[in-house]
Amino acid sequence: MSKLSSKKILYVSPDLYLTGSVAIVGSSANLLNAKQGRLIDTFDNVIRFNRAEVSDKYSDYAGTKTTLRVVNNHVFDNIDIIKQGYTNSPKKFVKKLRNTNILYVGPDEGPWSRRKKNTHKSNNLFKFNYSELEQLKQYIQIETEKNFQVGTIMTVLCVSSNIKPHLFGFDLTKQKRTHYYQNRPAEPNYEVHSPNIEMEAIKNLAENRKINIY
Repeated sequence: MSKLSSKKILYVSPDLYLTGSVAIVGSSANLLNAKQGRLIDTFDNVIRFNRAEVSDKYSDYAGTKTTLRVVNNHVFDNIDIIKQGYTNSPKKFVKKLRNTNILYVGPDEGPWSRRKKNTHKSNNLFKFNYSELEQLKQYIQIETEKNFQVGTIMTVLCVSSNIKPHLFGFDLTKQKRTHYYQNRPAEPNYEVHSPNIEMEAIKNLAENRKINIY
Protein backbone atom coordinates (compact mmCIF):
# COMPACT_ATOMS: atom_id res chain seq x y z
CA MET A 1 0.00 0.00 0.00
CA SER A 2 1.22 3.55 -0.69
CA LYS A 3 1.96 6.13 1.96
CA LEU A 4 -1.12 8.00 0.80
CA SER A 5 -3.22 5.34 2.51
CA SER A 6 -1.23 5.65 5.74
CA LYS A 7 -2.64 7.33 8.82
CA LYS A 8 -0.48 9.45 11.07
CA ILE A 9 -0.97 8.77 14.77
CA LEU A 10 -1.66 11.98 16.66
CA TYR A 11 0.51 13.23 19.49
CA VAL A 12 3.41 10.87 18.75
CA SER A 13 6.97 11.83 17.83
CA PRO A 14 8.79 11.18 15.64
CA ASP A 15 5.91 10.73 13.20
CA LEU A 16 4.32 7.29 13.42
CA TYR A 17 2.22 6.03 10.52
CA LEU A 18 0.03 2.94 10.38
CA THR A 19 -0.83 1.57 6.96
CA GLY A 20 -3.63 -0.94 6.45
CA SER A 21 -5.60 -2.90 9.03
CA VAL A 22 -4.86 -2.66 12.74
CA ALA A 23 -5.20 -5.28 15.48
CA ILE A 24 -4.70 -4.18 19.07
CA VAL A 25 -3.97 -7.22 21.21
CA GLY A 26 -4.62 -6.73 24.90
CA SER A 27 -3.09 -8.92 27.57
CA SER A 28 -6.22 -10.22 29.30
CA ALA A 29 -6.42 -13.93 30.08
CA ASN A 30 -9.71 -13.98 28.15
CA LEU A 31 -7.48 -14.10 25.08
CA LEU A 32 -7.11 -17.81 25.89
CA ASN A 33 -10.84 -18.42 25.46
CA ALA A 34 -10.62 -18.62 21.66
CA LYS A 35 -7.95 -19.59 19.17
CA GLN A 36 -7.71 -16.35 17.20
CA GLY A 37 -3.97 -16.30 16.63
CA ARG A 38 -4.23 -16.90 12.88
CA LEU A 39 -6.81 -14.14 12.54
CA ILE A 40 -4.64 -11.70 14.50
CA ASP A 41 -1.67 -12.42 12.25
CA THR A 42 -3.67 -11.47 9.13
CA PHE A 43 -3.72 -7.80 10.14
CA ASP A 44 -1.17 -5.44 8.63
CA ASN A 45 -0.42 -3.95 12.04
CA VAL A 46 -0.41 -5.97 15.26
CA ILE A 47 0.04 -3.88 18.39
CA ARG A 48 0.94 -5.43 21.75
CA PHE A 49 1.65 -4.06 25.20
CA ASN A 50 4.45 -4.14 27.74
CA ARG A 51 5.87 -7.64 28.33
CA ALA A 52 3.10 -9.57 26.55
CA GLU A 53 4.64 -12.88 25.52
CA VAL A 54 4.81 -13.93 21.88
CA SER A 55 5.79 -17.59 21.65
CA ASP A 56 4.74 -20.99 20.36
CA LYS A 57 3.02 -21.57 23.70
CA TYR A 58 0.44 -18.86 22.99
CA SER A 59 0.56 -18.63 19.20
CA ASP A 60 -2.84 -20.30 18.66
CA TYR A 61 -4.48 -17.67 20.89
CA ALA A 62 -2.37 -14.52 20.60
CA GLY A 63 -0.67 -14.93 17.23
CA THR A 64 3.01 -14.46 16.49
CA LYS A 65 3.16 -11.11 14.70
CA THR A 66 4.11 -7.80 16.33
CA THR A 67 4.62 -4.57 14.41
CA LEU A 68 4.46 -2.16 17.36
CA ARG A 69 4.99 -2.69 21.07
CA VAL A 70 3.55 -0.05 23.39
CA VAL A 71 5.19 0.12 26.81
CA ASN A 72 4.63 2.08 29.99
CA ASN A 73 7.26 3.83 32.09
CA HIS A 74 7.99 0.84 34.36
CA VAL A 75 8.58 -1.57 31.49
CA PHE A 76 10.53 0.98 29.43
CA ASP A 77 12.79 1.57 32.43
CA ASN A 78 13.36 -2.20 32.81
CA ILE A 79 12.10 -2.18 36.40
CA ASP A 80 11.88 -5.50 38.26
CA ILE A 81 8.26 -6.11 39.35
CA ILE A 82 8.59 -9.76 40.36
CA LYS A 83 8.68 -8.82 44.04
CA GLN A 84 5.26 -7.22 43.60
CA GLY A 85 3.79 -10.62 42.76
CA TYR A 86 4.10 -10.69 38.97
CA THR A 87 5.43 -13.81 37.29
CA ASN A 88 7.11 -14.04 33.88
CA SER A 89 8.31 -10.43 34.04
CA PRO A 90 11.94 -10.33 32.96
CA LYS A 91 13.51 -7.14 34.27
CA LYS A 92 15.41 -6.32 31.07
CA PHE A 93 12.62 -7.21 28.65
CA VAL A 94 12.81 -3.97 26.66
CA LYS A 95 16.59 -3.89 26.72
CA LYS A 96 16.66 -7.31 25.03
CA LEU A 97 14.27 -6.38 22.22
CA ARG A 98 15.79 -6.13 18.75
CA ASN A 99 14.54 -4.54 15.52
CA THR A 100 11.28 -3.55 17.20
CA ASN A 101 9.06 -0.50 16.89
CA ILE A 102 8.51 0.70 20.47
CA LEU A 103 6.09 3.41 21.54
CA TYR A 104 6.77 4.82 24.99
CA VAL A 105 3.64 5.90 26.85
CA GLY A 106 4.22 7.29 30.31
CA PRO A 107 3.88 10.46 32.38
CA ASP A 108 7.49 10.24 33.52
CA GLU A 109 10.15 11.78 31.29
CA GLY A 110 12.93 9.98 33.16
CA PRO A 111 12.69 6.61 31.37
CA TRP A 112 12.62 8.36 27.99
CA SER A 113 15.73 10.38 28.86
CA ARG A 114 17.46 7.03 29.53
CA ARG A 115 16.29 5.50 26.25
CA LYS A 116 19.81 4.89 24.92
CA LYS A 117 20.57 2.90 28.06
CA ASN A 118 17.17 1.20 28.21
CA THR A 119 16.97 -0.03 24.61
CA HIS A 120 19.08 -1.46 21.82
CA LYS A 121 20.10 0.76 18.92
CA SER A 122 18.36 -1.53 16.41
CA ASN A 123 14.92 -0.49 17.69
CA ASN A 124 12.79 2.36 16.37
CA LEU A 125 11.61 4.50 19.27
CA PHE A 126 8.50 6.68 19.44
CA LYS A 127 7.02 8.73 22.26
CA PHE A 128 3.44 9.72 23.08
CA ASN A 129 3.20 13.33 24.25
CA TYR A 130 1.58 12.62 27.60
CA SER A 131 0.52 16.23 28.03
CA GLU A 132 -2.08 15.49 25.32
CA LEU A 133 -3.84 12.89 27.49
CA GLU A 134 -6.52 15.46 28.28
CA GLN A 135 -7.31 15.66 24.57
CA LEU A 136 -7.96 11.90 24.53
CA LYS A 137 -10.16 12.18 27.61
CA GLN A 138 -12.19 14.90 25.94
CA TYR A 139 -12.45 12.87 22.75
CA ILE A 140 -14.19 10.00 24.56
CA GLN A 141 -15.89 12.34 27.04
CA ILE A 142 -14.32 11.06 30.23
CA GLU A 143 -13.81 13.17 33.33
CA THR A 144 -11.13 11.69 35.55
CA GLU A 145 -7.89 12.95 37.04
CA LYS A 146 -6.32 9.51 36.74
CA ASN A 147 -4.08 8.32 33.93
CA PHE A 148 -5.25 5.89 31.26
CA GLN A 149 -3.96 2.38 30.81
CA VAL A 150 -1.77 1.96 27.74
CA GLY A 151 -4.44 -0.14 26.00
CA THR A 152 -6.99 2.62 26.33
CA ILE A 153 -4.52 5.26 25.16
CA MET A 154 -3.55 3.28 22.05
CA THR A 155 -7.18 2.57 21.20
CA VAL A 156 -8.23 6.20 21.47
CA LEU A 157 -5.12 7.34 19.59
CA CYS A 158 -6.15 5.12 16.69
CA VAL A 159 -9.76 6.25 16.68
CA SER A 160 -8.87 9.94 16.95
CA SER A 161 -6.43 9.41 14.05
CA ASN A 162 -9.26 8.07 11.87
CA ILE A 163 -8.28 4.43 12.25
CA LYS A 164 -10.81 1.74 13.15
CA PRO A 165 -8.85 -0.83 15.18
CA HIS A 166 -9.84 -4.41 15.96
CA LEU A 167 -9.44 -5.28 19.64
CA PHE A 168 -8.54 -8.69 21.06
CA GLY A 169 -7.88 -9.65 24.66
CA PHE A 170 -9.37 -6.69 26.53
CA ASP A 171 -11.09 -7.04 29.91
CA LEU A 172 -14.55 -5.59 29.34
CA THR A 173 -16.39 -6.83 32.41
CA LYS A 174 -15.96 -5.85 36.04
CA GLN A 175 -13.60 -8.52 37.23
CA LYS A 176 -10.08 -9.03 38.47
CA ARG A 177 -7.67 -7.85 35.81
CA THR A 178 -5.65 -10.68 34.34
CA HIS A 179 -2.79 -11.35 31.94
CA TYR A 180 -2.72 -14.41 29.68
CA TYR A 181 1.02 -14.91 30.05
CA GLN A 182 1.52 -14.33 33.77
CA ASN A 183 0.01 -14.20 37.23
CA ARG A 184 -0.56 -10.67 38.41
CA PRO A 185 -1.46 -9.49 41.92
CA ALA A 186 -4.92 -8.17 42.76
CA GLU A 187 -5.35 -4.40 42.79
CA PRO A 188 -8.18 -3.64 45.22
CA ASN A 189 -7.63 0.11 45.10
CA TYR A 190 -6.70 1.61 41.76
CA GLU A 191 -4.63 4.67 42.61
CA VAL A 192 -3.33 5.38 39.12
CA HIS A 193 -6.05 4.14 36.73
CA SER A 194 -9.84 3.88 36.58
CA PRO A 195 -10.26 0.59 34.70
CA ASN A 196 -14.04 0.43 35.01
CA ILE A 197 -14.47 3.93 33.56
CA GLU A 198 -12.06 3.12 30.74
CA MET A 199 -13.88 -0.16 30.10
CA GLU A 200 -17.19 1.64 29.60
CA ALA A 201 -15.51 4.11 27.25
CA ILE A 202 -14.13 1.24 25.14
CA LYS A 203 -17.58 -0.35 24.96
CA ASN A 204 -19.09 2.98 23.91
CA LEU A 205 -16.58 3.21 21.07
CA ALA A 206 -17.70 -0.24 19.94
CA GLU A 207 -21.39 0.71 20.13
CA ASN A 208 -20.62 3.75 17.98
CA ARG A 209 -18.79 1.51 15.49
CA LYS A 210 -15.49 3.26 16.02
CA ILE A 211 -13.80 -0.05 16.90
CA ASN A 212 -14.42 -3.77 16.54
CA ILE A 213 -14.16 -6.05 19.57
CA TYR A 214 -13.47 -9.79 19.32
